[in-house]
Amino acid sequence: MLALVLLSLVAGSLAHSNGAPHQACRDGVPNHHPVAAMAGTMPFTITGGAYTPGQHVHLTISGNEPFRGFMIKASEGSFQAGANQQVMDCDGTADAITHTENTDKSSVTVTYVAPASAAGSIGLRLTVAVNHDKYWNPELFTLSQTADVITG
Repeated sequence: MLALVLLSLVAGSLAHSNGAPHQACRDGVPNHHPVAAMAGTMPFTITGGAYTPGQHVHLTISGNEPFRGFMIKASEGSFQAGANQQVMDCDGTADAITHTENTDKSSVTVTYVAPASAAGSIGLRLTVAVNHDKYWNPELFTLSQTADVITG
């Protein structure tokens, strides 16, 4: 009995240790059953510059508390994995990126590769998990060719 209690305490403190599961491609939900998503607006944002077709843009996820897991899925373009990150093939090649370890982070910067030709506004679906028991449903941010900051 004590072993089960200890195991549940450890599991409750973890996000997926090696990234979002592939099923999160469908709806962005990390599948932390039986835990439901937090209510309200997610207290995390994506910031970065405007994109130029074919160029790299550094996008930073940050918020008001440390987090352990993340996933960003782009409607167009792709990602390049940095340290402790891996790309996912959801609807296209490398069109999503997630963590590969579940240690606390105050922010994460990822490299987004814009499509080769102009695509207008690009949707970025962000999901963040503080731990296994505290995550938000995905929120949509928009990356524009002309804006200085991504809007959510």
